[in-house]
Amino acid sequence: MWQHIVLLFCLGITTPASATIIEGIVLDDKGPATASVIAYRSFSELHLKANGIISSKGPKPGQYKLDLAPGKYYLVAQDSNHTPPLFGYHGLNPITIGDCYQWIPFFVLPELPVQCEPGFQGISGAVLYKGAPITHGSVSAYTSDDEPFRGMGVLTNSIGEDGKFWFELPPGSYVIVARQRQDDTAIGPLKQGDLFCYSAANPIKINPANTCEVNLHCYPRDDMDHYLAQGADDPRGKRKAARRDASLQSVSMQEAGTQTSDKDPLAIIAGRVTDIYGVPMPSLVVSAYPADDLPLFQMYVLRFKSEFLTKTDKKGFFRLETKPGSYYLVAREKVGDAPNVGEHFGLFEESVNHNLSVQSGETKNGIQLIVEPIMP
Repeated sequence: MWQHIVLLFCLGITTPASATIIEGIVLDDKGPATASVIAYRSFSELHLKANGIISSKGPKPGQYKLDLAPGKYYLVAQDSNHTPPLFGYHGLNPITIGDCYQWIPFFVLPELPVQCEPGFQGISGAVLYKGAPITHGSVSAYTSDDEPFRGMGVLTNSIGEDGKFWFELPPGSYVIVARQRQDDTAIGPLKQGDLFCYSAANPIKINPANTCEVNLHCYPRDDMDHYLAQGADDPRGKRKAARRDASLQSVSMQEAGTQTSDKDPLAIIAGRVTDIYGVPMPSLVVSAYPADDLPLFQMYVLRFKSEFLTKTDKKGFFRLETKPGSYYLVAREKVGDAPNVGEHFGLFEESVNHNLSVQSGETKNGIQLIVEPIMP
């Protein structure tokens, strides 16, 4: 139960001036791997492979050590001598390094190149776990500036039954990330056993009239037992329980949703989603799109990420926290891209221009959203 765990211990450990000791272990599916961990100050430096701080070997196989000044870092693990090369991107990136000792484990996966050729403009590929396609989950496309690559991105699609996906995208550079949650939701932080999927080819550059194909390999969050192959060398020993207990103090991954760092109290929008006959609609995504700079709702906004979103419960009720402002409320079956034919879709209808305004600390209850299938 290691990956996506960051263990913190404030101990009397001496390091060079203004440096913090970072240790951990790198694993492939056979057990400890011979790989280096490299720390970068920014995603752009990671992309350029510039100014990386390379780890030294730890006392046991697969272990590493870094001395880092406090700050935020993108941490990756690499083994270029392996065939194929191995790569690991930590799902909590960027990780904040403070003054306390930290234990940060990695899973490494095959590093495969992206293949681009003339064709329909966009990115396609497959999402794989242990070499086999996963059959459900979500995959998101982010611009290179959309750090830290959480939330819904500029587009989010469902993974097909064959594990494949497709994004039609304008020219530019994109980071593609897939996630499979055991509760089959598209939003929220990953839990133990959920899959995180990333490619070393990120960011992927899309040129005009070019299609690029990339495979995303996955690892499970905090579930070594499921990740290691049968007969693999299990590195856990007497410190397993202590590290597991300490992980409860770690910083968890925060996906886009109802989080905010502003000091002003959030507003609350609560209500219910039904169909035209009044039947409650469970498990629909309710999104709030900012309307302050958009006097009339435009369908193209559905292609972009909403900072504020939630899901309806079994009885169709929802509760959404937002910053103060004016919003367009949308209820639908998925997020990202235009609605599909047959998809249940609905827009807030209780104002002339479809928007809803809330003040700091205000609660608006009883909001009704009615959805119906998109006609051909």
